Amino acid sequence: MRHLFYSLSAIVLLWSCTASSPDAPAPFGALPTKGQVEWQKQEMLMFYHFGQATFSGCDGENPSCNGEAWTEDVLLRNYSPSVIDADQWVRTAAENGFKEVILTAKHHDGFCLWDNPESTADVANEKCKNHTDVVRAISDACAKYGVNMGIYLSPWDRMIEAAGHDIGTYEKMYKNALRDLMTKYGKVTEIWFDGNHAGAFDWPAVNDVVLGINPDCVIFSNGGPGCRWVGNEQGVAGETNWSTLDAEGRNLTPGHMEGDYETFLGCGDEGASRWVPAESDFSIQQIGDPNGWFYGASDRRKTAVELMDIYYKSVGRNSIFLMNVPPSDKGVIDEQEVAVIEEFTQMRNAIFGTNLADAAKASASDVRGDGFSPANMLDGDYDSYFATKDDVTSVDIEFALDGEKTFNRVMLQEYIPLGQRVKAFSIQVRVNGEWTGWGRGATTTIGYKRIVLGETVTADAVRISINDAKACPVLNGFALFNDQLSGL
Repeated sequence: MRHLFYSLSAIVLLWSCTASSPDAPAPFGALPTKGQVEWQKQEMLMFYHFGQATFSGCDGENPSCNGEAWTEDVLLRNYSPSVIDADQWVRTAAENGFKEVILTAKHHDGFCLWDNPESTADVANEKCKNHTDVVRAISDACAKYGVNMGIYLSPWDRMIEAAGHDIGTYEKMYKNALRDLMTKYGKVTEIWFDGNHAGAFDWPAVNDVVLGINPDCVIFSNGGPGCRWVGNEQGVAGETNWSTLDAEGRNLTPGHMEGDYETFLGCGDEGASRWVPAESDFSIQQIGDPNGWFYGASDRRKTAVELMDIYYKSVGRNSIFLMNVPPSDKGVIDEQEVAVIEEFTQMRNAIFGTNLADAAKASASDVRGDGFSPANMLDGDYDSYFATKDDVTSVDIEFALDGEKTFNRVMLQEYIPLGQRVKAFSIQVRVNGEWTGWGRGATTTIGYKRIVLGETVTADAVRISINDAKACPVLNGFALFNDQLSGL
């Protein structure tokens, strides 16, 4: 079992695709598991930091809590919700297009939002003022609203420090807590191992606990194995963003990274042997000391336009948009956050509600054969894709639009079940019969999804040139949109 997560990544997974055809392209390089593909299709996730820090204003990163040493009694005294409306938390996510929520079942202070069999600093303690099993409440709400559930279990634990447990003893306790969370609350889509003071666990063995229960669970850490930190807390991925990562060569573990990690985590490693896509985390509130990622009544809130900018720089750059929305000390997501999220949803729906390329006619300078036409990029079927012949790694794909269209966003998708291939592309638009280059920023990788921003233009055709690829290009999506709202 020790190396289960390596073998899962290495297996050639032809679980979905036109690859059932004998003429389909062979998979190339590192491949995602089915769980990783389904995880990335979610695109937007919501984080809930909730616990004693919601009420004390001090999270476990602080050396003390408002001048008091960290003790179990301090945690139990601080945690004082009168209401915990987990239904409202998850409903807010579901109604605004978020497909997964992640709950901090235990943060750095060591306080647990469920009856942890390895701790008494939890909601089941008789001294705790509210005994609600918050993990259960979130699980029930997720089932009700059709949202996936993820769990954050901090490796850093102030109560373990206070008790003086050695690393071997704590690792056993941590694994038991993981097993409890993975088996009592239904399917867990993602597990979050925060890298802050993560310690010297035998991490492959810890991963085996998760994957032995649910092989499709995506494990987040600095180096995966399921997905990686993007390297910053602003939600911004690199314009070049490979979903492959040399985690072993860089000696990445949840508790260790060195060098210019923001660059290599944001961009990935071209040609690496493991599929470890980036997840872009940030908070809707400012991340301030001492409350950190937890609720702060006076913290500045991001605007809908700022969220849209992050969306373009995360989902639009082959990453995941993971937004922390910390519930308040009233046990609900504050109306200020709800208002911003709803405005962001309205903006997103207005921008992406109409694909201006829907009625386009597609052609290409090379086509693999029947079943792999560039028209497949327009049919809305994820598993239907365009491909070139095996020896063709550059191609022009032209979309003749249904009359002139005004747009300023171009969306492209690679069919990642067959690997990530495109290294460089360019975009041209035809205006008054003349072709001209279009788009801002680097046009290098595509991956699961790439949204290119540019100046507003009215054109009757668009040409996508794949200028360089590691193997024959395999593309399953093309769209044009007009963002008249964000000003970005």
